[in-house]
Amino acid sequence: MSDPLVDCEGLVYIYKARTLEVVALQGLDLHVEPGEMVAIAGRSGSGKTTLMNILAGVDVPTAGRAVVAGHDLTRMSERERDLYRHQTVGYLLQRSQANLLPELSALENVELATLTGPGARDGRAAKLMDRLGLGPRMHVRPAGLTGGDKIRLALAVALANGPRLLLADEPTAELDTATAHSVLGDLAELLEELDTTAIFVTHDPELERFARRVIQIRDGKTSTETRWTGSREALVADELVIMDRAGRIQLPKAYVEKLGLKERVRLRIENDHIAILPPESGDTDHA
Repeated sequence: MSDPLVDCEGLVYIYKARTLEVVALQGLDLHVEPGEMVAIAGRSGSGKTTLMNILAGVDVPTAGRAVVAGHDLTRMSERERDLYRHQTVGYLLQRSQANLLPELSALENVELATLTGPGARDGRAAKLMDRLGLGPRMHVRPAGLTGGDKIRLALAVALANGPRLLLADEPTAELDTATAHSVLGDLAELLEELDTTAIFVTHDPELERFARRVIQIRDGKTSTETRWTGSREALVADELVIMDRAGRIQLPKAYVEKLGLKERVRLRIENDHIAILPPESGDTDHA
């Protein structure tokens, strides 16, 4: 098995809000293999955007390990960090407009983001735009594009420098469901062609299925993982609970509520698995 493209262990990020210290990430683990498309889900304030900013080289983690494509994000100089942002990652910000310059045409926006020579630049920009369905609108400025086309253009800009890792923070938040499905479907095919790894944040369970692997973050830590198997039309979910290095797990809320679990639970080893039971359960009870 190849080394993970993204390898984070015990990731901690603390920032100051006025006189208080806020722990946005507290021991988060994340491993993403080359070529994977992974979705990050979780409530507002769970640490999703903080994680994306660290992986993008925008924020420096307070503690822990964070390595992307061989780059140790905890030890880079400012020059190394700048090169990393331009050569290794592409970042689609939460508002697509932040990725675009309104005075430039769609094609000029993509060309500006490339790092190759002029000849190759023209070819790559045009190819990306064609592949994302923007060929007929290359010379239109962002203000003249629909919401879906603005997202497609922002994705083309984020992919223009040939990144090893694409990061997208709520890429379809501004779109209706049908348009979001169309954009993510085309993006998934393009990423497979480019052999580019991708991590995106979403609140929409329908869109999580495009990723095939969904990491749930709760309270600044990875808590559950859902893997989708089967064809796009008939996906089956396999949910896993993340166990940290200390042996701790965070049970899904629906499971806790269904069994009425509270402060204490009863654990029992049964052959090849562990049963988790309410504390008042007798010897014959099973979870």
